[in-house]
Amino acid sequence: MTKTVKTYALFVPEIKQLLQAKDLTTLKSFLREINPVDLAEGWKEFSREEQLALFQVLPMRRAVVVFEELEVEEQTALLNALGDQGTNQMMSELPPGEVAHLFRKLPPRVTRRLTNLVKKQEAIERLEKVASYPPKTAGALMHTGVARLKESMTASQALEIVRTVSRSHVHEDQLLSTLYVTNGSGHLLGFVPLQNLVAAPHDAKVSELISSTRAIEVPVTANQEEAARLVAKYNLLSAPVVDEEGRLVGVLLVDDVLDILKQEASEDIAKMAGTRPEELKRRFARRIFVFRLPWLAVAILGQFIVSLVIKYFQGTLQEVVALASFFPLIAAMGGNVGAQSATVAVRGLATGELRQEDWLKTILIECRVGLMLGVTYGVVVGLFAHLLYGDMQGKIFSAVVSIGMVTSMTVAATLGSLGPFVLKRFGADPATATGPMITTITDVLSTSTYLILATLFLL
Repeated sequence: MTKTVKTYALFVPEIKQLLQAKDLTTLKSFLREINPVDLAEGWKEFSREEQLALFQVLPMRRAVVVFEELEVEEQTALLNALGDQGTNQMMSELPPGEVAHLFRKLPPRVTRRLTNLVKKQEAIERLEKVASYPPKTAGALMHTGVARLKESMTASQALEIVRTVSRSHVHEDQLLSTLYVTNGSGHLLGFVPLQNLVAAPHDAKVSELISSTRAIEVPVTANQEEAARLVAKYNLLSAPVVDEEGRLVGVLLVDDVLDILKQEASEDIAKMAGTRPEELKRRFARRIFVFRLPWLAVAILGQFIVSLVIKYFQGTLQEVVALASFFPLIAAMGGNVGAQSATVAVRGLATGELRQEDWLKTILIECRVGLMLGVTYGVVVGLFAHLLYGDMQGKIFSAVVSIGMVTSMTVAATLGSLGPFVLKRFGADPATATGPMITTITDVLSTSTYLILATLFLL
């Protein structure tokens, strides 16, 4: 098997040697050949002292890229190492829009401290503007430093604006890939791709090059996940963010969308496992204990209910002890198919492939799937039960086990697909419908159905 070599493993030893030799001239030249993203990936290979020295050697443009790629813990540690003076220098060299974008990714306790270090009035105003929008909305995520064109401009005049804006941005070339046209009051009129502007005659009017943005406009209050789906749907590098009156207030970039999709995927996976996204990164026993405790409490409560159901039907079990041997099998198969159905529904709702009004169609499909699976495995389990207990219990026993399997898998598939839609209808995250919740409900219902059938047909 071929072992994959991390990119950073190729340059970390040489950087360490140059840092140790304090050969900063060679180090600066060497760093120009390294992608800042790769440098951020290997950041943990350096000591705190080496990280500080390395960050101070990097040109500001590359340093900011590295900083944004780091984990929050690494960012906080680096800011503490830089101190107020070093952090203030970094803040002062960043464009106002970049300061606001950078702060959005930091925890509140860090941003409160850094806000006092921001000296540029324009940066402060942009920080306040972005902070005024609720978290996880397009407004909180957008970039406000966007180039604006007028319909009356010529292509030559528009390109001059592009040159001016490009000099003021640190590294977000996507902000200039699509240029937006507004009127005197700031209302969005359309967009012009940069390549179209470059290819147009110098005296061509922007009004001749404009295209409609109606399909790709993102409301400033839109949920970030909905905004991300729109950008992904149309394969956009950027999307305009507008207020209630249609005025252009910012731009959402594809880089931010990728971050959102990654974040949402981590959250959904964590919730399906009955925990939180933090556990996927922070491997501390006490924190993991606190995260998992509430979800497992739900599971154990459900199992208490199962125990009560079994106690209620203990007379049936005493008469037909063989019933107990199929409890784990029926519950496990129901739990598995329920989790599968829930996962399909959660994914569909997350990607936009399923809408809230698709709930009935989805449930009917999953119910049919559960029924077909239940019949298939019900026959197999029924035959197995007959081989084990047919001589003692007869064919009715095998039929009860078989029907119990069919019922368990059908009900589990139906509930698994229904749960995400119900939770979404009431404003909860559909991902919480999987994992312990679905398994627990399925156990209760499958156990009850199994024992009720046994009581009716075997006693």
